[in-house]
Amino acid sequence: MKFYYLLHPRPVVAVGSGSIKVGEINFATVSWITPVSEEPPIVGFASYKENYTNSLIEKYKQFSINIIEDINLLWKVGTTSGKEIDKVKEFGIKVISGKKLDVPIIEDSLGFMECKLTDSLEVGEDIFYIGEVVNWEAKGFGRYGWEDISRVPMHKGGKAFAFAEKIKIIK
Repeated sequence: MKFYYLLHPRPVVAVGSGSIKVGEINFATVSWITPVSEEPPIVGFASYKENYTNSLIEKYKQFSINIIEDINLLWKVGTTSGKEIDKVKEFGIKVISGKKLDVPIIEDSLGFMECKLTDSLEVGEDIFYIGEVVNWEAKGFGRYGWEDISRVPMHKGGKAFAFAEKIKIIK
């Protein structure tokens, strides 16, 4: 067992990188992601040093966070390299441009964040990217976040994913 499985399941997202205008686009699956600050709105995530996504984030200084329910697509974009294939064409991903940044957004995502890169930190085998959320949108979002949590995938490890069944609110 790996120590970090104590912290799983975790939300799993597709990180978009590159530029719509330039036509250089990639998506990668990330589970090691977290809010870092509420004001200003900041998120951070860890990405393996060798990932193609990193070169695009560093080149364009921006990225998107896409919450999608298709675990097969999450698996595909997380186990292939954008250095070797065009994931958008290969997997038929419908992409739109962000409203505030020129970042790729998965069109049918449940929600997304457009982020401006503010910092990065080398940690072990990963780079931890920190970005300011300049725009975000979500479908079915309420006071406590997602209204239908059964649509939001969580990653347990490897090919194992989980979907929550119910929300419990303390009275």
